[in-house]
Amino acid sequence: MSMRLTNTDSSTHRDGPMVIGSGLELLDQRAPGWSNSLKDHLDTSGLGLMSTDLEVLLENAPSAPVSSSPAIIVLPADGSDRFISQLMDTLSETLAAALVIVDENQTRIKHFMQAEGILCETSSITPQEASIILRTLAQRQPALHRLNTELRLSEITINGVQSEVSKLHEELQTAASIQREYLPVGTPEIDGVDLGIIYRPASYVSGDIYDITQLDEHRSAFFLADAVGHGVPAALMTMVISQGLRKMDGSGASAKVVEPEDALRRLNNTMAEHKGENARFATAMYAVYDKSTNEVTIAGAGHPPALVIRAESGTTEMVDSEGPLLGIFADVEFPQKTIKLNDGDVLVFYSDGFEVAFPNQSDDEHERRRPTQTYISRLSSAGNDSNKLNESIRFLEDNLDLQMGSLHQPDDITALFIAPSSKRSAAAEELVNSLRRIPESM
Repeated sequence: MSMRLTNTDSSTHRDGPMVIGSGLELLDQRAPGWSNSLKDHLDTSGLGLMSTDLEVLLENAPSAPVSSSPAIIVLPADGSDRFISQLMDTLSETLAAALVIVDENQTRIKHFMQAEGILCETSSITPQEASIILRTLAQRQPALHRLNTELRLSEITINGVQSEVSKLHEELQTAASIQREYLPVGTPEIDGVDLGIIYRPASYVSGDIYDITQLDEHRSAFFLADAVGHGVPAALMTMVISQGLRKMDGSGASAKVVEPEDALRRLNNTMAEHKGENARFATAMYAVYDKSTNEVTIAGAGHPPALVIRAESGTTEMVDSEGPLLGIFADVEFPQKTIKLNDGDVLVFYSDGFEVAFPNQSDDEHERRRPTQTYISRLSSAGNDSNKLNESIRFLEDNLDLQMGSLHQPDDITALFIAPSSKRSAAAEELVNSLRRIPESM
């Protein structure tokens, strides 16, 4: 298929804005002089007219989008659907400014092209009308060039950002994996103690860390720390804390258990000594439990008070954290206290994420981020039955899942439930059932 403009050749080519024409001889056959009239109208607008074969135009379509010159393309009445589709794809891919003219009987093609955003008119169009359209297309091309350049730059930027986000995602996953290596695997088996654990990071990594260790034949240690802040900095701090906690002095037969007050004092001095210009600090609770006496010795560092749920009375006692935050001042004391755990009692350590874990259902978005006291009753209920500790904790986790906004947990949530595994009160079924009956509005 060879189509050339009539009465136009290379001698008409000139410097300056050009319109590329193809197939105009088909209009000249119907209306002699049509192409010359178009040329005259374009000249008055400062546009030249250059002929080319349609096949050459398609084959030499610019690789970069947005053709700089508008085109007027006249399609033959017998053009195949495949050829027309190829033309439409080329115009769309290159964002070329083109006016396509079809036979008056090809209204189907006209509507099809217009639906794809391609200017298309029938052969009844006049040279003056065509020149107005082509002049408008020529005027809009510089703006399209700029928009296309900005789009390409935006795509490059977005691709770069996506690449960095992917790298960050991988790094955070690796960080989370490394942090998990510093935590006990599952629920540890500690002789003489039943345990329950809730551990829910707010994001990839957590500012909470806990440790559970069997120290000797009778004693075991329980540690929970919360690095102030969120994200990676807080998570890195938890690993420093974990490595800085000394639970035993010496090794072998001569090893001695470090008292909680002394363990926190040493940890605090290490953190304060290496705090640098940007000091970071943490809260913590540390306890040593002796199963031979059912006594637990607790020391705290600015941490929320521990809860002791008494099986006999059903009451909840609070063991305050009397020491200061870790990592601020060196050589400070962390007073410890010793309490007796009776049969069926449960000791609970928890991070401050629980303070915002159970917002009031009627509060607005701002108020829902404020601490409430609901968590105390929820934690107490979960610790009410040491015989059914795992079941009670599952109910508590279900309640956490039901909270509005649980998909966007505002803070890390960690809790340790510690109960002597000696004989317990058998009359605990009603306490577990009471957990099921906790009103959702609490």
